[in-house]
Amino acid sequence: MEITILDRIFLEAIGRLRNERSDRSLYHIFQGKKSATSLQDAHFYDLESTFGTVLISKERFESVLTDLASKQWIERQETLRLTEAGARALQQTDDMIIDQLGGELRGYPEMMWKRISLLIQTVVCLEAKQPFIPVQQETVVREWVKGVLAHIPNRKEWIACMYQELSRLLENRSKREATLISHRLSGLQTGWSYPQLAQLFEVDKETIQFEFRMAWRQCIRDVKQFPFIHQLGVDLSTSKMTQSAQKTWELLRQGRTVEDVARRRQLKHSTMEDHLVEIAMYASSFPLEQFVSPSQQFEIQEIAHRLETYALKQIKGAMQTEVSYFQIRLVLARSKWEVNEWKTH
Repeated sequence: MEITILDRIFLEAIGRLRNERSDRSLYHIFQGKKSATSLQDAHFYDLESTFGTVLISKERFESVLTDLASKQWIERQETLRLTEAGARALQQTDDMIIDQLGGELRGYPEMMWKRISLLIQTVVCLEAKQPFIPVQQETVVREWVKGVLAHIPNRKEWIACMYQELSRLLENRSKREATLISHRLSGLQTGWSYPQLAQLFEVDKETIQFEFRMAWRQCIRDVKQFPFIHQLGVDLSTSKMTQSAQKTWELLRQGRTVEDVARRRQLKHSTMEDHLVEIAMYASSFPLEQFVSPSQQFEIQEIAHRLETYALKQIKGAMQTEVSYFQIRLVLARSKWEVNEWKTH
């Protein structure tokens, strides 16, 4: 049976969920919902790369799950489970693709594309004294471009430098990827639309959109080697931590107590706990011993490893000592952070 790029994204993601999370959980990860549960799920189940990158409607989401279930590639009950048939279907394809979606960069690739595409169009058309309809309509992007234009003394020279770096950046990509990116850019001519590219490559629009996202993510991976392009996004944040949790962390690092921060920021107890778990997931340092004793940490980690689970209720039920769900979340969050750090070094 034919497997589409969206099928693969779903199957790969469901496989990582270990039969422990529901379809609702997956949908919220795909949509990039910045709730404590969704951030935690993305972190625990290695789905950061999909966070906020599969922006399909709820109806489309349901139709894909229904189709995968009818092919017996997944089972839908209280949780989502990848079947043996689904695993075999994945084995017939290339390497995992969900790690190429870029969700871990929290919108940086998307904003870089919006900036670059509009800036190139604007500079080229101004140099040619040709009117144009902006390819990006967001006010924040258009205002950014206006600010940059004021610091471009020689447009012709700027165009030459940009062309040179983009050409070198695309040299490392396949012909198909380079075509997707270069054809989407607008100069004097308007860039190709997704339907036009879909027709060119004889695939559906949805597939082309995901192919473009992955191709651009690969470019972003190399962009630091190209200073002319890279400096266009130096002010953009790639932090996974929400702004609210960052504010909490800044106050804690100043030496304030948890109670003091919660009072100052008028945070509920549950919200403060969510912030602490988020900080444990993403901060380079975290005082875990202040909240969980070493023996409790060891027991939680041992049970999670032995049972191969991130299911809080299951871990708590197997504990010999008394711990809260908050403490379990903290230990799992920090343990996962350490694993991710080890993988990247």
